[in-house]
Amino acid sequence: MNILNKNLSLKYDIIVTLINGIVVIGGIFILNGLIARIHGLEVLGEFLLVKRTISSSMGILLIGLNIALPNYLSRNFDKSYADNSYVLFMLATFPLTVLSIISVTWFDINGFNENYFWYYVIFSFGMCSQFMTYAIFRGYMNMIGANIFQLIGTAIIPILVFIYVSTLHDSLFWIGSFSILVMISSFLFRNQGFRLYTIKADKIKKLFIYGFERVPSFISQFILLAAVPIFIAQKVDFNSVAYFNSSLSLVRLALIIVNPIGLVLLPRISNKVASGSLEEINNKLFILLKAGIFFSVIVSIYCYSNAALIFKYWLGSESYKGVQILQFTILALPFYTLAGLCRSPIDAISERGYNSVIYTISAIIMLLILYAGKIFEFDFLYTAIISFLTSYIILAFLSMYLIKKFYKSKFWNYKLFRDIIAGGFIIYIINYLLIGMSDLFQLLGQTIIYLLIGLFYILKVKTGWLAELRGLFFAR
Repeated sequence: MNILNKNLSLKYDIIVTLINGIVVIGGIFILNGLIARIHGLEVLGEFLLVKRTISSSMGILLIGLNIALPNYLSRNFDKSYADNSYVLFMLATFPLTVLSIISVTWFDINGFNENYFWYYVIFSFGMCSQFMTYAIFRGYMNMIGANIFQLIGTAIIPILVFIYVSTLHDSLFWIGSFSILVMISSFLFRNQGFRLYTIKADKIKKLFIYGFERVPSFISQFILLAAVPIFIAQKVDFNSVAYFNSSLSLVRLALIIVNPIGLVLLPRISNKVASGSLEEINNKLFILLKAGIFFSVIVSIYCYSNAALIFKYWLGSESYKGVQILQFTILALPFYTLAGLCRSPIDAISERGYNSVIYTISAIIMLLILYAGKIFEFDFLYTAIISFLTSYIILAFLSMYLIKKFYKSKFWNYKLFRDIIAGGFIIYIINYLLIGMSDLFQLLGQTIIYLLIGLFYILKVKTGWLAELRGLFFAR
């Protein structure tokens, strides 16, 4: 079990989290495809609505403990912060979970059946437990352990449950139950038990204030991620919800990049802030930001070009509406990625909740667009998607403004812009040349060709940000 507690260098932490991110995303793809093929798009739409609504509210239910715990724990590895966070978790998160589900069922939101109230509570509390487990391993900079439990909670448990359980609500119950058991046990294992004598009011207050100041940003994130699926479910149908949430899962491919960088950097930047040295992290941060924006643009172009084929072979279903939903939604991927990459560095360098401000602004803009669409009777579906895209564009620009203000380093340059244009042009040419081939060959052939070209270029390039990225990962 020592591997769960192992500390790695920044480079290997990022590599481990990157590999796990790819595996987790693969697990989510398998899960969504499994549900769609066994139970149908309606059930998939309802499951994704419940999951997205609850997962988007995690920061609120945890009152920011998922950020506060790794931030303070990483500074001096003081175990008492974990003990005090656990007390706060038990006293605040469970009641908030119950109240949140009461609110959802009271407002009669389509997709939440009040007859299954406790099923939603157990599922939600299981997700909260998973986030807390991730937070403690992250705080100790044990990214192997953090990633293993993320994979278990996000992919392995849900896949196994949906294979053996026949109904959606029973699946929610068992996913939540297993997650509570596994995650709380792993939290106590990493913390080597629970020490009641370490509980101090001042530390609870410190954790609470740091987390609570970031709750507005979590509320805004909830709106940004959950408002559109909820809006579509009330106004359109669960098929559209399934298509949008599946498209949103592709947008959240950005987490493959965002998680390794953001989750690893928050405790490390906090550590450097405490010691008064940021120069090393500052240089690496901007290399990783450039890599994030480049790869997210390339993936966005790829998904836009192959939307019909992706849904055909993923969900076993394709439609003109579904393709349009994916093509519009995937345009948000670069902006979602950029905002996600900036979030942890902004939180780490300042005690003030700057993310709360910019996320709130973006959420308000989303709600205003939805309201305007309703007033002027625009198409519900496309109003929702436009609001999603616009809000993330604004969020990305506000995030980059703060990064430039705090870290004072140039982000855009000619070589980055050139590589993005060249990458998009290569995708267009290869896509055009493969027209007429079978659908499966088109999808697999393109993917293999792009991966080989990308790998060759990364390994052979001698200058620029890609060479710096290679140096970051392969330096001895």
